[in-house]
Amino acid sequence: MPTEEDWHDLCALNDIDEEEPHFVNAGGRELMVVRVGDEVSVFTDSCPHIGASMVGAVVEDGHVECPLHGACFDARSGEVSDGPTDQNLQCHPSRLDGERVYVRLESAGS
Repeated sequence: MPTEEDWHDLCALNDIDEEEPHFVNAGGRELMVVRVGDEVSVFTDSCPHIGASMVGAVVEDGHVECPLHGACFDARSGEVSDGPTDQNLQCHPSRLDGERVYVRLESAGS
């Protein structure tokens, strides 16, 4: 069962540009934070196509595009919408608390 310790403070909402993801490390994991309006989603920073980092990705029309081979994913859910993969981005539960973005990363064995 998740505990309050499983929630990590990532960044301020204003740190996230709506046209490119924000990258952070939390709980020993590399994460990609994507913003569409006032909605924020947090994904593992790894394209499921070949496991490459998403650094350099762009966000447009509610989708995030991998810079390596052009795989596109829904910026809210991480579901693949186009490109050379049929696997989704790994999405983590997130929440806004005031102007801060938090992510829940369950401990190993949870």
